[in-house]
Amino acid sequence: MKVLLGPAHELHDGVHGSLLESPPAGTTYVQARYTLRFRPDRSACRAFSPLHDAAVAEWVRFDDLSADVDIVHSSRLPVETARPWVVDADCLLMPLQAGRFYTLGAASRGTTLVPDAEAMARREAAMAARFASGRCARILFRTEYARRACLEHLAARGHRSEVVEKLSAKSEVVYPAIPPLHAVRRSEGPVTVLYMGRTWQDKGAPVAVEVFSRLRARHGEAVRLVFLGPCPTPAASQLLAAGVELVAPLPRSAYLEQLRRADIFLSPTSFESFGMGLVEAAAAGLAVVCSTGPGMEHIGELFTPGNNALFVSNAEPTAQRTAAFTAAVSGLIDDASLRRRLAVNNRALTTSGKLSLGQRNERLGTAYAHAYAARFVVDPADPADDRDACAEGNRRITDWADDVCHWAGQHCTARIGGRVIVRHDPPAQRPAGEVSGGTAAPRRRTQ
Repeated sequence: MKVLLGPAHELHDGVHGSLLESPPAGTTYVQARYTLRFRPDRSACRAFSPLHDAAVAEWVRFDDLSADVDIVHSSRLPVETARPWVVDADCLLMPLQAGRFYTLGAASRGTTLVPDAEAMARREAAMAARFASGRCARILFRTEYARRACLEHLAARGHRSEVVEKLSAKSEVVYPAIPPLHAVRRSEGPVTVLYMGRTWQDKGAPVAVEVFSRLRARHGEAVRLVFLGPCPTPAASQLLAAGVELVAPLPRSAYLEQLRRADIFLSPTSFESFGMGLVEAAAAGLAVVCSTGPGMEHIGELFTPGNNALFVSNAEPTAQRTAAFTAAVSGLIDDASLRRRLAVNNRALTTSGKLSLGQRNERLGTAYAHAYAARFVVDPADPADDRDACAEGNRRITDWADDVCHWAGQHCTARIGGRVIVRHDPPAQRPAGEVSGGTAAPRRRTQ
């Protein structure tokens, strides 16, 4: 089966990189140029810019879609095509409510994104209708927590019951995975603790800096400490004084090589929509120490505490979290048997368990087969972009070519210096049909 995977600017290095490197048996992935299409919200009264103005809907159209492509696998976005398609998402609420570029644009200007409740309701209805259409065969979430939060949000906001039912029926969870990474054989030496964060604050880097300083004071030369990621000068000086190895962000293959040489993975992150770095560490046979609680509500789906990982709650104040992370990692350094037990369990989890390629491929293959079968039952008279069903209005569509999408994303991300976090409280009880602007997910990200 030939599957078109895209759009490229929405693909995740780990999640989709693993698909491209290790596709399911019988599946060949191809990529293509594309156009991202925006329909301005009908309340807009000036020239439309996706970075400044809300769109009532956005979707992707792939160029030169060859006849031998069987289905389309889209990341986050609905697709304008006559072929059936599947979509995967870490959090579907972001494309439903605001979209990547509108959110990035606000964050890069340093402004708080507070979408108008009525505009958000219009977009949710229009985007949900696209995902509910017959051409969308499957919606693949990365955690049950994300799947449930999305469906509960739509139901609480009073969206049409038939739309919510369609989305629920085609939604399922496919845990991302990578091939097992074989550890580098080495003689007995210091225990290696690795921290990795491509952004500073939200990945818990300040906590990691303090934990590393305490570990050096406690264990001396019995531990090797590696800090991988951006690090401002004051923190870098503190780490260097503690004998920590500082490593700049690496290409994925080089980073995986770092994992193979480590023993313990430290992740005091404030939130993850999934946590591919944690899965990669488990696949390398590392003992994992990571966050749980607010922002990490899904982590129990992936790892069993004490069996695969040691958890520290984000609900605790920073001082207590720092002490708890230090104690957890220190305990693993001292207790080789516990460290080995977590390592063996994580190898099993990612070799034959629920985070293995085998289970990922089985679920993904079933989803692809369902989508391929749908090409024979989708009504060819239905419009490929489902415009009528979405009731989006008649404002002129704005198109961005794929190179514009890449440039805009890189420009905004460079100005932000990290990931975008949008936090909302769970919806309060309200009469059926009443619409508000919050979301059911405590935290979500755009990239």
